[in-house]
Amino acid sequence: MTENQYGNGIVCSGATLSISPFATTSVAVKRPQDYIYHTPVYNEATDSDGNYTNAGEILFYRENYSGNKDSTSFNFGIAATISVPLDRKFQNACLKSATTQEKIQRQILSKERLNYELARLKNCGTLYRDGIRFAKSSKYYSLCEDIVITEKMGQVIPHTHKLKQ
Repeated sequence: MTENQYGNGIVCSGATLSISPFATTSVAVKRPQDYIYHTPVYNEATDSDGNYTNAGEILFYRENYSGNKDSTSFNFGIAATISVPLDRKFQNACLKSATTQEKIQRQILSKERLNYELARLKNCGTLYRDGIRFAKSSKYYSLCEDIVITEKMGQVIPHTHKLKQ
């Protein structure tokens, strides 16, 4: 079975199709290579009662073609096997667990992305207030280019007023 792993020990089996091509050869060799063989022809002469008069007497040998020869064969084909899990309840429970695990992993990823962005915001803001920035020619300039520093709420910015006399 094919197994899919989703983390946290969740492993689901799925249907599998296995296709295996094959080729075979065989050689049959007959030795000695006799092309003819001889069979005896017996005397079948009988007397008036139907008994053989010369039983076992060989009159001559008949020559026969044996058809005896080497042979070679080449066979090929494809074997296919389909394996399907039979417990549908297990499959559904496993896929449900896998879906839940994927949601958890997406949530963890979102949390880590938020942590990264907040750390970037804080560090870039602190560096900007301290007058430290990447040069525009730096490949890291874009890391902090979208950070904007504004006044804190309730903060009084140094200012002056002209009084009328």
